Amino acid sequence: MDTISYTFDGNLYLNITNRCMMSCPYCIKHKASNTFAGNDLKLKKEPSTQEVIKDMKDKNFKKYTNVTFCGYGDSLIRLDEVKEISNFLKENKMAVRINTAGLANRYYGRNILPDLENFIDIISISLNGTNPKEHNELNHPMYKEEAFDEIIQFAKTAKNYIPQVVITAVENLGFDVLKVEQIANQAGVTFRLRAFL
Repeated sequence: MDTISYTFDGNLYLNITNRCMMSCPYCIKHKASNTFAGNDLKLKKEPSTQEVIKDMKDKNFKKYTNVTFCGYGDSLIRLDEVKEISNFLKENKMAVRINTAGLANRYYGRNILPDLENFIDIISISLNGTNPKEHNELNHPMYKEEAFDEIIQFAKTAKNYIPQVVITAVENLGFDVLKVEQIANQAGVTFRLRAFL
């Protein structure tokens, strides 16, 4: 059965797509043993908004601190569903976070961040690499070396619409995470180092 939501560190996570703008070889979904937090997050089909809401209700979602969009793909590929689900969560006074590759504006060919205003409280943007070449080699984004600058611009723009913007980097991938922290500081957003899981 498809895992639509799962718990981790006391929070509820939503797994609404396996599609992504990146094809990171280190991503757990490419490993032989690709379960996370005891869950196989591979989806046979993407759940509808109604299926996600039913699944959250079944898990008594209000007992969690926040709800985070984070599965084996980038949830912003399903922007309309993110907005509908987030609207439901905000109506229930829940904090909402989304983890993303930071390439949604390029993917849609427009600034999608106004669509998230008043729906998303925290956006975490993954930046694993310190320059376009290194980032491209590590993460295999669909926009190649252009992706690096797109992600940084996405983070800068997000500050105008979302209360908390975070650039994250995964440790132990062979790049200088302190340089990514400097990039985050220069962009005027928070930095967070993530453990390699």
